[in-house]
Amino acid sequence: MTTTRFFAAASRRAVLVGNTYTGCLFLRGLVLLAGASVLSAIAWAGGAEVSGSLGGITIGQGGGTHAVYGGAGGVRIGDHIHLFGEVNHSTILTLTDSGVTGNAGLTNFGGGADFSFGSPTSKVRPYVTAALGVGHFYASAQGVSLTITNSAYTGFGGGVRVYVGEHWGVKPEIRFQRYLSSLFQVNSAVYTVGLFYQFGD
Repeated sequence: MTTTRFFAAASRRAVLVGNTYTGCLFLRGLVLLAGASVLSAIAWAGGAEVSGSLGGITIGQGGGTHAVYGGAGGVRIGDHIHLFGEVNHSTILTLTDSGVTGNAGLTNFGGGADFSFGSPTSKVRPYVTAALGVGHFYASAQGVSLTITNSAYTGFGGGVRVYVGEHWGVKPEIRFQRYLSSLFQVNSAVYTVGLFYQFGD
């Protein structure tokens, strides 16, 4: 399988053809937003949270189900609201033919807010969340990497923070996302279990 054939197969599988230039600008803006969020968290350690997560993503229209992993950083606003920036990645296609191995991946860059219910001192705090970002789909083979497309998305969902210790715990979450590119309008579901740590009181 030639590199060209692999890129063509990756493009067909994901059906991700959009406005790459606009998506790149949006992607850079979101990366800066996420970075600013993390820096704010460091500066305001009393309200900072960092987390890592593992789980799965199911992509509609035949995109299949794949493993996903990622991380996030955010700041607390009052007793109930968190603002966050995040990134997660999934390998959605791997092919080997005639000694050539290629893969295609989807990386989501985004941010948003969640609202927690209950007392700030409770050990179990359910929450709802809303997010927006951009999905970056690429393929690579034989040392060559190609951006297939970038597509903005919006998402909503919910989860629960379960405090195991004073500052840390686990965070199962499910989120539904809609990719918005004119040529890539597809729904996805992301379900993860995260480990979080909160700084300060």
